[in-house]
Amino acid sequence: MDAARNAILRELEEHLRAESSQDLPALLEGMTDDCFNVVKCDPEPVYDGPEAVARRYRALWAALPDLDVRLRRLVAVDGDHVVTEHTLSGTHLGTLFGIAPTGLPVEVDTAVVWELRDGRIRGETVYFDLATLLRQVGFLDLPAQDASSFPKE
Repeated sequence: MDAARNAILRELEEHLRAESSQDLPALLEGMTDDCFNVVKCDPEPVYDGPEAVARRYRALWAALPDLDVRLRRLVAVDGDHVVTEHTLSGTHLGTLFGIAPTGLPVEVDTAVVWELRDGRIRGETVYFDLATLLRQVGFLDLPAQDASSFPKE
């Protein structure tokens, strides 16, 4: 299982590197021809097929041109499904989830359920910490949480 887990980790890290460097050809090369993205908090949550997935990433890069996605941990592997946690950061310079640009920095946690096929990514279902993102861009007035109260990883 260690070899299989390491191969999955390498594939996901390559995908995240392509995502953070805005390398659309490399990103799509690691995905199947019937790929999809589901972004649970997006006004248009389902992106079906390579063209739609490319449109989703172009919109994300336009919203956060300095996007950086860091894999925090691989949580679980169950056959062709993988669960990971990430930290996404960047500067909000374009429309994101229907919110006009603010020029403010954002850093939010995400969880992703990946579907793999034959060593490639078929799909991603992405869960964002939307409340934190909305607070950081001034769209939601919630008090910030003290990170010292969170459990240590």
